[in-house]
Amino acid sequence: MALRLVSSGNGSALAIRDHLIPLVRKRGALEVQRDSVRRVTLRADAWVIEHWTPFNDPMPGEASSPGYRRALQRQHTEPDLPYGLDVWHAGVKVLSVLWADDGAFEVSDFVRGGWEAEALAL
Repeated sequence: MALRLVSSGNGSALAIRDHLIPLVRKRGALEVQRDSVRRVTLRADAWVIEHWTPFNDPMPGEASSPGYRRALQRQHTEPDLPYGLDVWHAGVKVLSVLWADDGAFEVSDFVRGGWEAEALAL
């Protein structure tokens, strides 16, 4: 039997993500990043919150056929997590979450602290 470690902070991280996403979408500014990623950023006082999605049109010269894109996806050993949220508070990165439509997610950075209650109060 394989041992699987689960972070006890994942629930809190996802609750903060779920609270901040509508806020960023409503009040953030659209910033387009290289490759096929759309990024929306909200800057407010000590906060910088970035949310990205994979919904930009293909770049000029980028193959856009569905077959080609599926072939690229099959090259990865784990499914891509196309959505992301990065949160900085007072210049420190306190949260980074990636996720997919199927419910898969990865919390890569989560610094516990008083900022959590402040984020949920935004």
